[in-house]
Amino acid sequence: MFIGNSPLLLTVGLGLSKVEQFQRSVSTEVKKSIDIPCKIWSTNFENDVIHWYWQKPNQALEHLIYIISTKSAVQGSMGKRSNKVEARKNSQTLTSILTIKSVEKEDMAIYYCAGWDYTVLEL
Repeated sequence: MFIGNSPLLLTVGLGLSKVEQFQRSVSTEVKKSIDIPCKIWSTNFENDVIHWYWQKPNQALEHLIYIISTKSAVQGSMGKRSNKVEARKNSQTLTSILTIKSVEKEDMAIYYCAGWDYTVLEL
């Protein structure tokens, strides 16, 4: 993402399920929303828990939000800004999408996705 000539975010995938973020950087105007897709290569997508993280320059990695269900989106906060992000899963495209609403300069960061299999074993 770019505001003026400054990069706003980069995307990278990690985790136990293989994930891939095709867009290495995305751009938008201030106050617009933006979607960041994350492709999940999994044989058990319905049970994968997809986590989203962000890392601002010179700061530690922070957990943003996670999603399990493909039936409804999950809302989350960024700092003190509630309902700033939304995560959803699409079982047809095996993708999770992070939406950042009303982008501001302080949203400049690297955004990561990670996939974890959430299979419950009965003993």
